[in-house]
Amino acid sequence: MKKSIGPKTLVYPTPVFMVGTYDKAGKPNVMTAAWGGICCSKPPCVAVSLRKARYSYDIQIPHQP
Repeated sequence: MKKSIGPKTLVYPTPVFMVGTYDKAGKPNVMTAAWGGICCSKPPCVAVSLRKARYSYDIQIPHQP
Protein backbone atom coordinates (compact mmCIF):
# COMPACT_ATOMS: atom_id res chain seq x y z
CA MET A 1 0.00 0.00 0.00
CA LYS A 2 1.34 3.43 -0.95
CA LYS A 3 1.09 6.31 1.49
CA SER A 4 1.74 9.95 0.66
CA ILE A 5 4.10 11.73 3.06
CA GLY A 6 3.24 15.12 1.57
CA PRO A 7 5.66 17.68 0.14
CA LYS A 8 9.12 17.48 1.71
CA THR A 9 12.58 18.81 0.90
CA LEU A 10 14.25 15.46 0.37
CA VAL A 11 17.04 14.47 -1.99
CA TYR A 12 17.15 10.68 -2.15
CA PRO A 13 18.64 8.71 -3.71
CA THR A 14 21.63 11.01 -3.96
CA PRO A 15 21.24 12.65 -7.35
CA VAL A 16 23.64 14.53 -9.55
CA PHE A 17 22.81 18.25 -9.51
CA MET A 18 22.81 20.31 -12.70
CA VAL A 19 24.28 23.78 -12.01
CA GLY A 20 23.52 26.39 -14.65
CA THR A 21 25.51 29.63 -14.92
CA TYR A 22 26.28 32.47 -17.30
CA ASP A 23 29.72 34.01 -17.71
CA LYS A 24 30.33 37.78 -18.01
CA ALA A 25 29.78 37.62 -21.78
CA GLY A 26 26.41 35.93 -21.28
CA LYS A 27 27.59 32.50 -22.47
CA PRO A 28 25.56 29.77 -20.75
CA ASN A 29 27.33 26.94 -18.94
CA VAL A 30 25.97 23.81 -17.29
CA MET A 31 27.94 21.46 -15.06
CA THR A 32 27.10 18.37 -13.06
CA ALA A 33 27.82 18.36 -9.34
CA ALA A 34 27.83 15.04 -7.52
CA TRP A 35 28.71 16.61 -4.15
CA GLY A 36 25.61 18.43 -3.05
CA GLY A 37 22.60 18.25 -0.81
CA ILE A 38 19.89 20.15 0.99
CA CYS A 39 21.25 22.67 3.46
CA CYS A 40 17.92 24.22 4.51
CA SER A 41 14.30 23.16 4.20
CA LYS A 42 12.61 26.50 4.94
CA PRO A 43 13.22 28.13 2.52
CA PRO A 44 14.33 25.22 0.30
CA CYS A 45 18.04 25.61 -0.43
CA VAL A 46 20.74 23.31 -1.79
CA ALA A 47 24.51 23.47 -1.51
CA VAL A 48 27.01 22.08 -4.01
CA SER A 49 30.78 21.74 -3.84
CA LEU A 50 32.85 23.13 -6.71
CA ARG A 51 36.56 22.55 -7.26
CA LYS A 52 38.58 25.72 -7.95
CA ALA A 53 40.01 24.14 -11.10
CA ARG A 54 36.55 23.99 -12.74
CA TYR A 55 35.36 26.62 -15.23
CA SER A 56 32.08 27.01 -13.31
CA TYR A 57 33.91 27.92 -10.09
CA ASP A 58 35.24 31.18 -11.56
CA ILE A 59 31.75 32.05 -12.82
CA GLN A 60 29.95 31.31 -9.53
CA ILE A 61 32.25 32.91 -6.95
CA PRO A 62 32.06 36.55 -8.21
CA HIS A 63 28.23 36.42 -8.12
CA GLN A 64 27.96 35.63 -4.42
CA PRO A 65 26.45 38.48 -2.37
